[in-house]
Amino acid sequence: MGQTESIILIVGIIVTLGTIAFTIQTMEERKQARKRLVLSYKSQIRDALNIYKSLPDVIMTLELHDFISRYILKKWNKLHEIDTTQDSLRSLNTFQERIKNRVITQQLPQGSMTVYQEEGQVYHTLGLLKETTRWLGGLSKSKQIPESTFNELGWLVKDFYDRVSCDIEIFDAQETLSQHGEKAGFHKFTIALRSLSNLNQSEALDAQIFEIHKLMEKLKTVIEEQKAEEERLRIEKEREEEDK
Repeated sequence: MGQTESIILIVGIIVTLGTIAFTIQTMEERKQARKRLVLSYKSQIRDALNIYKSLPDVIMTLELHDFISRYILKKWNKLHEIDTTQDSLRSLNTFQERIKNRVITQQLPQGSMTVYQEEGQVYHTLGLLKETTRWLGGLSKSKQIPESTFNELGWLVKDFYDRVSCDIEIFDAQETLSQHGEKAGFHKFTIALRSLSNLNQSEALDAQIFEIHKLMEKLKTVIEEQKAEEERLRIEKEREEEDK
């Protein structure tokens, strides 16, 4: 074999080895990119599922429910296009059953002035609503949803945040009533009622407002009776002073 042929052979070997190395590198990069995409989809599904499961029925509107469930199903389908496991399929089926069976109702317990019965539940839900807003903001920032969708859903979440926050004012009014009597309690309930009324654009809070009105009417009657009794005692005392 001549020198020229040897050089050609060596160059051919080098090119072949380079091609093999490039192919292996490309396959590895694709494998890593696929792995990162799978992890990304799983993370997105997990975050959305946490929001879906955490939000109580009383603040889960049809719009919010439909958006979150569609988002999760879309991400799951994307995941299964590149990676399908039996565990993932079972989890998807479980979620689909959950969507089908979840009853969306925002009815408060009959006769309730508040969304929740304990103040701790209020602060827990406010935290969930903040987390939901952050999640929606992240989707908007990453261009996964249009700004109009973020504004619409963000408004719904804020509306519920304000509504649930009113529970704190009502609990404060109840505590004031218990500790300081009807007159002080009536004043606090007036403040809470004003806050709720400002949020009642769609009249969805009518039942809650009605219960507060009903209690305030009772308090008003007691306050008037107290005033009448105080006036009676004042007059009686004046007469006793005049008789001396």
